[in-house]
Amino acid sequence: MADATTTTTGRTFRLELISPERVLLDRTVRSAQVPAEDGLVGVLAGHAPLVSPVVPGVLTLVDENGQRHRYAVGQGFVEITKDRVRVLVDSAEHPDQIDRTRAQKAFDRARERLGKRGSDKDVDFARAEASLYRAMARLKVVASL
Repeated sequence: MADATTTTTGRTFRLELISPERVLLDRTVRSAQVPAEDGLVGVLAGHAPLVSPVVPGVLTLVDENGQRHRYAVGQGFVEITKDRVRVLVDSAEHPDQIDRTRAQKAFDRARERLGKRGSDKDVDFARAEASLYRAMARLKVVASL
């Protein structure tokens, strides 16, 4: 486990982005924004300890060189300590892994299903809503390329 350090570019901390399939990211960063249940949680080195649910959305980080990176994440949890942030989610995707056309089709399908709310008893609205949020996150991430 790395400690928070002071570098010529400022204080940094370790960020881990983990899904059931793999560790997508394990690097030193300057800051991160995590999509949490109550809104975006901004994190800098030395942040107060926190555990919070993560919702589908865009995780944004600024690396040691000041470069901004975005990842589409699913639901899960974030654990924040003074020197590390661990994001454990059911899915996580780098922009290079996202097919924009497929994400747009998933978004359109989910919106169509949600438009039938109350009129179609065969539609699982909670699942359609989760699909919509995942598709929105993917589209936001690829739009930033």
